[in-house]
Amino acid sequence: MKLRKQNILIIKHGAFGDLIQSDGIFRTIKHSFSNVNLILLTSSSYKGLMLLSPYIDKVIVDDRFKFWNLKKIFRLINEIDTLCFSHVFDLQNSQRTFLYKIFLRKPTWITTKRKDHPISGLQGLVDMLNDYGIPFNKILEPNISWMANDISLLLKKRKIIGRYIVLIPGSSKKHREKRWPYYKELAHKLLKEDLNVVTILGPDELDLGNIIPGYKFNNLDLIDVAGIIKKSIFVIGNDSGLSHIASCLRKPGIALFGPTTSGKKSELSRKPFQIVESENLKHLTVTRVWKLIKKSI
Repeated sequence: MKLRKQNILIIKHGAFGDLIQSDGIFRTIKHSFSNVNLILLTSSSYKGLMLLSPYIDKVIVDDRFKFWNLKKIFRLINEIDTLCFSHVFDLQNSQRTFLYKIFLRKPTWITTKRKDHPISGLQGLVDMLNDYGIPFNKILEPNISWMANDISLLLKKRKIIGRYIVLIPGSSKKHREKRWPYYKELAHKLLKEDLNVVTILGPDELDLGNIIPGYKFNNLDLIDVAGIIKKSIFVIGNDSGLSHIASCLRKPGIALFGPTTSGKKSELSRKPFQIVESENLKHLTVTRVWKLIKKSI
């Protein structure tokens, strides 16, 4: 008789960088249980992407309605409850997921500590699995090659031939202070060295496309962004979600960090991808960045 698969729920709403860094966690949990369906509770904006993961069997959408919208919240809790989960791995550990836990008493609930981890959020998840007795040696080694689309036709259409370097000059609109101000000058330097420059722009930084020379892609799907990064020879970005793609693909590259956040807490550094920190991004020169690129290529 064929055994019925047990359902395990993982809660991870975002942000994007945190979500793809959790790839190693998804893989570890999937391999630690036999005959299991791994179901992810996340935001609707990530549903299509996460269904591509080889470790996720189903995605439940949680767009985190206001707490006063009890009708929608209880509809979601009922949807979760009907799947009869054996375990819930709460990687979010928020006030919202604490509310879910109150009503979902049947599953074994595994979660992180509420206080910030002294090293990083990802290290906190390592501790969480360790405390539960799950091997954690692969958690810090996400492999999101499944995310990278074949962009050969896209490159051919834009007549991008040969080796190229990717620039990711943007950041969220709320955190413009995270942007290194010299991508234009760096692009000119790279072109003088006979290197193709491909700049990836999101909706919050389209204005940068007018000043940075080279090839530009606007508002690409994340799977195409991952494909372009995967085929590049080097990536330069800020403290942003797209830099996490380069890091998790283990591409040669650098993320440029100012004083607003800690590079160590970001867990972006994965050889050969590295972090360069500066107390003032304006003082981080093109010459210094070029020397780092030159060492790699």
